[in-house]
Amino acid sequence: MPRSIVYDNDYMLETMFPMHHRLLAPSNVPPMVDALVKHAADILKESSSRITGNQLSTTLEEFAHKAVFKAISASIFGPRFPAEKAYDPFLVFDDYVPFFAAGAPALFVQKGVRARNQLISMFEEYLGTPGWEDGTAEIITALVDGARNECQPPYTDRDLATAINSDFWAANGNMSWGFFWCINLMLHEPRGLVPLYEEVDAARDAWLKARPSADLSGNNLTELGEFLSNASLPLITSTVSESLRVSSSSFSIRTVVEDGVTINGYPQYEFSKGDVLICQTRSVHLDQEIYGSDAATFKPERFLDSGSVTEGGSRKPFLAFGGGVSQCEGRHFAAKGCKLVLALFLLNFDIKLDPAHEAASSGSALFDMTRIGSGILHPTKPTHILTQTL
Repeated sequence: MPRSIVYDNDYMLETMFPMHHRLLAPSNVPPMVDALVKHAADILKESSSRITGNQLSTTLEEFAHKAVFKAISASIFGPRFPAEKAYDPFLVFDDYVPFFAAGAPALFVQKGVRARNQLISMFEEYLGTPGWEDGTAEIITALVDGARNECQPPYTDRDLATAINSDFWAANGNMSWGFFWCINLMLHEPRGLVPLYEEVDAARDAWLKARPSADLSGNNLTELGEFLSNASLPLITSTVSESLRVSSSSFSIRTVVEDGVTINGYPQYEFSKGDVLICQTRSVHLDQEIYGSDAATFKPERFLDSGSVTEGGSRKPFLAFGGGVSQCEGRHFAAKGCKLVLALFLLNFDIKLDPAHEAASSGSALFDMTRIGSGILHPTKPTHILTQTL
């Protein structure tokens, strides 16, 4: 995208950014979450049809990450967007994001540039397809309408596709991998997913006891969505928060705006105007003074009851989505979406590590630390699973 679009045009800063912030506020997220559940349920039906025998041997990346990628894409960018076709170039582009962020020379990122250009071309073509707006989230339709009809001069189709691709990466580059770790880390626990199955089964039984005629099979998506949104699932909620705590690694970057600035509690550090400060949020999440001696350990029940507050009663810092004015605007959609889709998977599939490939060791050992500072970490190797329908 030309620098002039960002720096010489007031539309992005004065109109697009505030609109983006407003449409991702908690009060505006429910329709996106409802769409996510609907598309995830449809995709899981397709996944069920692939299990022709007693169980399916596959990878968690193929079975869960790809499914959630497609559901996120459909819920935000519309069901007509070719998410299946976009998956492979997205993975390539996602792999190169740390290099782009570090300003690596073009010679070293050519493959990533080609993948990014492929995605942008897909969006450029998609936005010219009749009916693309059907089922597309307002955050995208409003962005397109404003960039085409309110901005002066209007965005070119290529510039618009580039802007939308940034939202595409922000959603799938973090939310889909965050969901992946919710399952992966639990699978490496001694009891695997069993505690989560017990919770969702108890919630379903209680729901059906109170509503004997309710249909939670997925045939009635309205009833299924109502159950997922209102059922008491504290361990699943805690598991999502804990998975994001241990799998996230973001840099929160600030530029000092005046001389003589100090940080509260550290007067010995004084900064000058123009200095750039980087907060490595992962170090906060792994700080034993904050999260205890087991801070580096995945503990799914950590955020139950008082586990998320200090002895003084204040909330422990949770920076999986960054902090301050640059905190991820999609955090409300991501956190609730991960919880509901995780419950949806648990209602439909029995998932275990494949003993032919996997040892029940700590899943945290699988984090690719070369992506430090780039959001949710990636795995170092595929996770092989066995799954069957319930």
